[in-house]
Amino acid sequence: MELINDINRLKAFVEENKLCLLYIQAPDCGLCSIMLDKIGDIAQRFDKLSSARVELLMVPEVAGEFLVATAPTVLVFAHGKEVYRAGTFIDTLEVERVLEKWNENIT
Repeated sequence: MELINDINRLKAFVEENKLCLLYIQAPDCGLCSIMLDKIGDIAQRFDKLSSARVELLMVPEVAGEFLVATAPTVLVFAHGKEVYRAGTFIDTLEVERVLEKWNENIT
């Protein structure tokens, strides 16, 4: 999962990819580290999905730009539009189902 450290690059990433996942984490967050591995493993299974991660302290603008109030947060975008959001206690099975649906149907 690519690490992005710039808000403009992050916005471009969302716009440039037909289907993408953003993983937003906080430093020194044990849950963030655990979920990063799980979400990363899931993301690798989908051929049409691009994924990136961002750290809130490195890019504090992400909180306002993407309306993020907690970490970890998973955002899924299709054609630049948010289609899924989950925060803190992320249901990995639900994330997988959402990605399966979008990966099959994205053009």
